[in-house]
Amino acid sequence: MGCGYVEKAIRGNRYLYFWCFQARGGSVRKIEVYMGPAGSDEARHKTLERIEEYTARAHAEFESRRERWRRELS
Repeated sequence: MGCGYVEKAIRGNRYLYFWCFQARGGSVRKIEVYMGPAGSDEARHKTLERIEEYTARAHAEFESRRERWRRELS
């Protein structure tokens, strides 16, 4: 699990990318998604939404695992 964002300088311009790790088969890959120009309020808003969506899913998945572990170990 993991996600975040990065600003990249390309040909003198700065761009914002959302990144996350995704399981694919038996491996894990880092995925980067272009969100827009780094100075764009819309791109920053979209990036924050993606981070919040990802962390909400990760939190729910972790809670589910934790409950299963509790049942198994009790």
